[in-house]
Amino acid sequence: MLAQRRALSPLNPGFPRGAPVRRVPGRTPLPFPLRCSWSVVMNTWTGGVPPVPRGPLGRRAVLRGGLAAALGLAGAGVLSGCGTGSPGAAKVEDTQKGTAGAVIRPIAERYGLVGELDLEHVAGTGPGDVQNKLLSGALDVASMGPIGAVVAAEARAAVSLFSTSLHNHVHWLVPENSPYRTVRDLRGKPIATPPNNSDAYRSAQLAAAVNDIDFETDYDVHQGAVLAGLALFERGDVEAILTIEPNATLLVGRGARELVSVQQLWSEGTGDGGRLLLNGQGATNEWIDAHPAQAAGIARLRLAAHQVIAENPAVLAELHEYYGIPAGERRAVELLPQRLADVYPVVWDESVFAGLRKQIDVAVRTGLISAAPAAEPFRVVGRA
Repeated sequence: MLAQRRALSPLNPGFPRGAPVRRVPGRTPLPFPLRCSWSVVMNTWTGGVPPVPRGPLGRRAVLRGGLAAALGLAGAGVLSGCGTGSPGAAKVEDTQKGTAGAVIRPIAERYGLVGELDLEHVAGTGPGDVQNKLLSGALDVASMGPIGAVVAAEARAAVSLFSTSLHNHVHWLVPENSPYRTVRDLRGKPIATPPNNSDAYRSAQLAAAVNDIDFETDYDVHQGAVLAGLALFERGDVEAILTIEPNATLLVGRGARELVSVQQLWSEGTGDGGRLLLNGQGATNEWIDAHPAQAAGIARLRLAAHQVIAENPAVLAELHEYYGIPAGERRAVELLPQRLADVYPVVWDESVFAGLRKQIDVAVRTGLISAAPAAEPFRVVGRA
């Protein structure tokens, strides 16, 4: 059965790995005629994630695969519980269980950080999908990593990171009784990963490359939605999982063993002990230039929410339900402040930009992207 599962895409049963990916006809992004400050837009696209490209297509095809889908993907959805709100509201990510960003909105509301910002929260925005929604126009602002921003620029979709989002929180886990002790031991073995256009996947590729590991060649990758990966891992269909927080903490709380983090692999491979940024808050240059006050307000909001966490890490345990971790998972709830407190950066300045430049430089040297962009895909907003 395992051999049979390995040959199929986890999100498309019966769809053989390596089979030609059917092209989705171009669709018009959802116009969102109705807007309101706290509306919910539910994603209804069910096309799944295509299999990971193999062979000569290599890394670059994986990096661009999600972008190609995004540029032709409809922001199909329905509006729920929404009246005729402000037409100028900024469309941003809503709380999404199973993601580290799930606590930002509840913290902003609890501590009165929103102020006069006019925000429309869009639901259904997990890793990979959130990048699709930004590029298709379903979101104005979304999490975006430096490599994703460069790939977008190569496809003539000019995106800039203008505020902080999350430090890298991607972890390699195996079952408690697994014989594997290092990521090299897992070569040739099936592993579950996030979608191949997600920042988590791209950062794992980068950290592997600096350790002379060809991520997509050396592993039998089963990429797909985060919850699908958890299901594969807990059923024993894969030998390991590469996953984000808070899911890594949930699994550790249940007894899974952590092999290493992407942060650790990056440090080992580069000698750089600095914190690796997973992503920032990104938007198209056109949107930022047209809405400088909104962009600056969102940047301040994000930093303020992160400061709350830095000063009171226990708030993460209090908000465990937003992460999707029920009270019954007591060990995982206890671990949240310990494992996640430093995931939320409290600065966005030149020191961060130096790290982003290094990620881009290493990605060029290792062949993950073809060249560094002429214009850096990050900036500070709100300064004269």
